[in-house]
Amino acid sequence: MAPQPSWRSALRNLSLKGLSLGVERACRFVVVVASARVLGQTAFGRFVFASTVTALLALGTDLGLGLWTTRALARDGSPSHRIVRLGLALRGLASIPYALIVGAVTLLASPGEMRVAMMLLGVAALVNAFVDHFGAILRGYERFRDEAQLNASRAVLTAGAGLLALLVMRSLGALCAGLAAASLGAAVYGLAKLREYLPGLDVKNQSGLDGARVRTTLRESLPIWFAGLLSLLYFKVDTLFLQWMAGDAELGAYGAAYKLFEGSMMAPAVVLAVMFPQLARARDDLPMRRRLERHVAALLLFSGLALAAACVAGGSWLIQVIFGAGFARSVASLRVLSLGLPLVFLNYGLTHFLVARDLQRMTTWLALMMLVLNVTLDLVLIPTAKGPGAAWATVISEIALTLCCLGALNRYAGPTRSLPLVPGGAKRDRRAA
Repeated sequence: MAPQPSWRSALRNLSLKGLSLGVERACRFVVVVASARVLGQTAFGRFVFASTVTALLALGTDLGLGLWTTRALARDGSPSHRIVRLGLALRGLASIPYALIVGAVTLLASPGEMRVAMMLLGVAALVNAFVDHFGAILRGYERFRDEAQLNASRAVLTAGAGLLALLVMRSLGALCAGLAAASLGAAVYGLAKLREYLPGLDVKNQSGLDGARVRTTLRESLPIWFAGLLSLLYFKVDTLFLQWMAGDAELGAYGAAYKLFEGSMMAPAVVLAVMFPQLARARDDLPMRRRLERHVAALLLFSGLALAAACVAGGSWLIQVIFGAGFARSVASLRVLSLGLPLVFLNYGLTHFLVARDLQRMTTWLALMMLVLNVTLDLVLIPTAKGPGAAWATVISEIALTLCCLGALNRYAGPTRSLPLVPGGAKRDRRAA
C-alpha cells in the first residue's frame, strides 16, 4: 500500500529540505552580494545577464524529466533503475544541442570578460542541471536526508570556490571559473549518492530505451518542460529587456532587488519539494487531495504575506546593508516586487497541483499566456519606469496567473485519467500497490 501522508514525517522532511535549501540559498546569496560589491554595478550587471541566459538555455536539457521522474518514482513505490536510467539518458541527449547553442552564443558575445563568463557559466549551468535531476530522483524515493546532503555540499562548494575566486582575482572571469568548478564537484558527489542508494545503477546502460518508452515518457514530460521554460522566460525576460532598453547599470540595480525577491522562493520550493510526492499519490483520492491542497495553499499564502510585509517595511534597510549605498536605486523595484510575493508563493503551489493531477498540458498553456502578457507589459512599462516597470509587469502577471490556475483547478476538480507510471509498463492501481 502506498504510504499515507504523515504530518510528523512531513515536518521532518520540511525541516531537512528547508535547512539544506536555506544553506544553499544563503551560500549563493553571499556569493552574489560579494560579487556585487567587488565587481561593481556594471560588471555585476554582466554577471546577471550571463547567468540568466545560461540558466534559460540549461532548462532546455530538462524536458520536464525532473518533475516527471519524481512523480513516476513516487507512484511506482520501488527502486526502479529503468525510470532513473531513462531520465538520465534523455537529459544526456538533450545536452548535445545545449552545448552547441552555448558555444554559438559565446562566440557572438562581446570579446573579453563577457565571452569568458558566458562559456564558464554555460558549463556550470549544464552540470547544475544534472545535479538538480539527481535531487529529483532522491525526492521521488522521499530520501530527503540524502538530497539535503547533496544540496548542502553544492552550497559549500559554491560559496568556497566563488568567494576564493573573488578574493584572489577580483574579476568576473575568476568568479565564473570558481562556480563552474563547484558545480563539477557537486555532480561527482551526487552521482556517488545515487549509486549508494541504487547499487548496480549503470548510467551508461541504455537497455530498455526503446522508441515506445521514450515517446510515452516525452508525451508526459514535455508539457511540464514547456510550462517550466515559458514560466522561466516570463520571470527572466525582464532581465533581457532591461539590458537592452536601459543598460547594464539599471540591470544591476534591478538585479540586486530581484535577487532578494528570487531568494524568497526558497519557502514554496521547500514546501512543494516535500509535499509533491504525496500530492502525486493522492491524485484520485479526492478527500485526501483536497485536504492536502488546502493545507499547502494556506501555508504558502500566509508565508508570502508575512515576507511581503517584511520586505515592504524594511526594503531600504535590506538594500543598504546587503548591497551598499551604491544600490539605492534597487529599493523601488524591491518594494513593487514584494507586493507580488503572496501570489508568487500561492502560484507555485497551484501549478504543482495541476501537475500532480496529470494536467501538465494546462500549465503549458497558462505559462504561454503569462509570457505573452509579461512581454507586452515589459515593452510598455520599462521604457518609462525602467526597473520598477519590470517589477510591475511581474506582479500583474502573477495576478493573472492566480485567476487562471484557480479556474483550471475548479473546472477539473474530479478524478483525473490514469496514466502509465512506468513507460511501456502496466498501469498500477495506487490503492492496490
